Amino acid sequence: MISVVTDETSPGAPVFTTVIPVRWGDLDAEGHVNNTGCFRFMEETRMRWVSGLGLPTQPPHPVIVLLNAACHYHRPIGYPASVEVSLHAGRIGRSSVQTHYRLYDSGAGVLAAEGFATLVWYDVAGSRSVPLPDALRKALGA
Repeated sequence: MISVVTDETSPGAPVFTTVIPVRWGDLDAEGHVNNTGCFRFMEETRMRWVSGLGLPTQPPHPVIVLLNAACHYHRPIGYPASVEVSLHAGRIGRSSVQTHYRLYDSGAGVLAAEGFATLVWYDVAGSRSVPLPDALRKALGA
C-alpha cells in the first residue's frame, strides 16, 4: 500500500475518531462515494472534534479556515456503508495545526482513503490569523 507523506511530521495516535454513515446522495454515477465526499467526511470529523472541545465555530469568534487539503484514494466506498474517520494531529504552529485523516470503510474493514488539511484559526473581523485556542493546545498536548 502507498503511504501518504504530507509533511515532515508523522501523525501519531488518533486524537479523535467518529463514524459517519454514507448517504445515497454521497454517491456518483459510478455508484461509489464521489471524491468530494471524502473531503466532506474529513470536514465533518474536524468539526465534530472542535465542537466536542467546546470551541466556537462561527463569527464573531475566530473560525477555522483551510490553508491546504489533500486526499489519496485507496479503494471506493459503496452504499450502504459507514465510514470510520480517525483524526491525527501533525505539525502544530502558532495559529495552525496540520490534521491527518484515515477513512475506513466500516463494512469492508479496509482503508479507503487518507488525507490531510492544515487548519488556521482566523479572525474574520480583523482579517488575520490568531493563536490556536488554549483548549485545542491542551487537547493536543502542546
